[in-house]
Amino acid sequence: MILRYLAILLLISSGIAAHGQDVLHTVGAGSSGLRYGVDETPGSFYQWWVEGGEIVSSSKNQIEIDWGVTPGIYEIKVVETNIYGCEGDTVYTYVEVTDRLDYDPFPDVIEICEGETHIFDAGEGYVSYLWNDDPDQVNQTFATGEAGTYWLQVVDEDGLVGSDTVDLVVNPVPEVDLGADTVLCPDETILLDAGDQGEIYNWSTGDVSQTLLFFGNDAPELVWVDVSTAEGCSASDSIFIDLCDPEMKLDVPNVFTPNDDGFNDTWIIRDEEGSELSVEYPKAVVEVFNRWGEKVFSSQPGYSEPWDGTYRGRPLPMDSYHYVIRLNDGSQTEVSGTVTIVR
Repeated sequence: MILRYLAILLLISSGIAAHGQDVLHTVGAGSSGLRYGVDETPGSFYQWWVEGGEIVSSSKNQIEIDWGVTPGIYEIKVVETNIYGCEGDTVYTYVEVTDRLDYDPFPDVIEICEGETHIFDAGEGYVSYLWNDDPDQVNQTFATGEAGTYWLQVVDEDGLVGSDTVDLVVNPVPEVDLGADTVLCPDETILLDAGDQGEIYNWSTGDVSQTLLFFGNDAPELVWVDVSTAEGCSASDSIFIDLCDPEMKLDVPNVFTPNDDGFNDTWIIRDEEGSELSVEYPKAVVEVFNRWGEKVFSSQPGYSEPWDGTYRGRPLPMDSYHYVIRLNDGSQTEVSGTVTIVR
């Protein structure tokens, strides 16, 4: 009678996944109680041979093995003899005994930004941890913000050793400096430069360029920018822009003499450079009130026609009058004071 050919040993116990064409599976050095077997033919007798381990129990077509602690690839073989005394071919396989873990918790490279701290986590379930051969670093986690190559060794409850290395790259953050807080007058400009180290620029104004130009008559009080590099590292800065005091830029006479003598007959307001109000502040509005709060004069934008001391076409009496000058240049600043009519 022809014996059935036993093609391969069947792994009954759970174990490490098989790898390689000829190795059935990998076990940890010193592993015990692992069972192996083949399909059973009624009445047959099975003889087993094991290298690198000890058969601690057997039952016809199954055996239980305690493996040794010496790493290597060891052979298991079995021969079946049927009820007629006919012996079949020897069937064999190999088991790898290792003192190393299949351990690879980290990618080859991890990148962070300057100023950040990365926490490496070796995973739970190991009886010991050792980072960088430093006897003071024996916890599951290790934190650092310094660039370099880091090495880890773990040991599990079976005494198997695993290790891994990882390179930590620390990318620089961009240098962003908009300058010191400043004061800007309506006829001045300021160029803000967020630096050339960024890939992405996000301004508080919604702009996305490296630089922004502001005019004094429309500069916001606060400007900030966030700059990001191609590696995702970011930095930000802000600047406060105060508008200069318009009173320091205006020459507002506190008296004029509207007596038709051809001299100082109208109330002419100039800037400190000598230009009339309408030149530098084309949207300016001038209002004048008497001592009872009644408005006696209101100019058109720009104050291109200076006040001649009249109200509704009639000369106003000698007195002091309160004025308010609204420049309407985006600063929301008002200039106020008193002017006296002398006849």
